[in-house]
Amino acid sequence: MRLSLLTPLFILFSSCGSSPLDVDVSAVQIEPVKIQRFDRDFFSLTADNIAHLLPEIQKKYSGFSELFISNLVCHSALEDSACPPEIIRFVSDADMRGAYDECQKVFPDLSDIESQLTDVFAHHKYYFPEKNVPQVVAMMSGLNYAIESSTPAIGLEMYLGSGQKYYEMMRIPGYKRFTMRKEFIVTDLVRAWMMKEYPNNTKSKTLLGEMIYRGKLLYLADALMPDVHDTLKIGFTKKQLEWCDAHESDVWGHLIANKFLYSSEADVVAKFTGEGPFTTGFVNESPARTGVWLGWNIVRKYMTEFPETTLEQLMKEDSPQMILSKSKYKP
Repeated sequence: MRLSLLTPLFILFSSCGSSPLDVDVSAVQIEPVKIQRFDRDFFSLTADNIAHLLPEIQKKYSGFSELFISNLVCHSALEDSACPPEIIRFVSDADMRGAYDECQKVFPDLSDIESQLTDVFAHHKYYFPEKNVPQVVAMMSGLNYAIESSTPAIGLEMYLGSGQKYYEMMRIPGYKRFTMRKEFIVTDLVRAWMMKEYPNNTKSKTLLGEMIYRGKLLYLADALMPDVHDTLKIGFTKKQLEWCDAHESDVWGHLIANKFLYSSEADVVAKFTGEGPFTTGFVNESPARTGVWLGWNIVRKYMTEFPETTLEQLMKEDSPQMILSKSKYKP
């Protein structure tokens, strides 16, 4: 049996067992994931204890604490005498403290996320036995970052639920609030982690190049999270995914007929791969990023045609046109 550590937060789908990504990781030896609670340690700082506790936090979170403070908190160097008062203002701010308190209610512990990540890391070890997995940190980013990729770190206040009052007060659009839920933490983290591991180095700056790159990232998500529903991996609603399935040939035909596929114009690339409530030019029932979804299907088809291709080989293949041609993709 495959290592089973997923919780009900992840929408599962049945598998017929024929998928090459339905692998057995029960023999993979990894340490259970334990997410470090930087959020709690940092928000425990007060004017009375900062001189004593801040050096301990810096030692415990070496590298990350300096990056966090310099990017989000202090306008001066960490060693500057002006920095500690800025830190205290940050953790004492009424809005930040309110968001922090809400996070402690929603995330009293992170055991379910840790279980999900343990399963992800087991699959990563299966496919990339020589590579290390990261230490994951939880933080309060001041609503700046959902996932900070270099560590990686989870901005907990970005996942409080679609109906969270702070999001409504900030007038965050509904299509963005849809993914600001606990269910999306692991999929967002995996995407950010894989983007750091495999940056887009292709020379092709066309829509096709972006589609294939993003499709490869999603195929990595398929491999690392084989039991997770596609809606969570790409951030579509069930109805949006069903719309894509029903109109795949129409979307593809639209790209071909308008000669968008090989366009390097920024607005064209953004139109089919950028965020939004829907894809401009299509009906409102369509999701944004329809080009990303097509790229995912192309990569999946390519890997079906060439099942001997390793994930490492896939990610290092820098010819989007080769992947499209050899995939024999014809919706």
